[in-house]
Amino acid sequence: MSALDPTGRLAALMRSQVATLRRQQPGRPSASRAAASPHVEPDADFASLVAQRLKAVDPDDPRRAHKAVRIYLESVLLAELGSDLARDPAFGLMVDDVHEQMSRDPRLAGALAEAASVLLGGRT
Repeated sequence: MSALDPTGRLAALMRSQVATLRRQQPGRPSASRAAASPHVEPDADFASLVAQRLKAVDPDDPRRAHKAVRIYLESVLLAELGSDLARDPAFGLMVDDVHEQMSRDPRLAGALAEAASVLLGGRT
């Protein structure tokens, strides 16, 4: 992934922020990747999950770009914090809040638009 790839930049930023959260909460167990099958490559699994979810977004949906970035954001957070979090009713609200905050940041808004374009194959 090139250093200019906006999805890579966003993922790096999110991983950094998640790592900071983990350091602030030392008593909380970290996401266990060891529980996953050793035959499944986590990055490949992550990429295929994101790709499947992106394909499900209606090409005519006017909020397609927004949904694509949210899918990616949600997937990165679940990959970093553990998939069990998906069952938490507050997780969706947290993803919405994080996405909204990122969208309001002028420095990130452009990267989000670029990421949506990359995620949707240039069809935003």
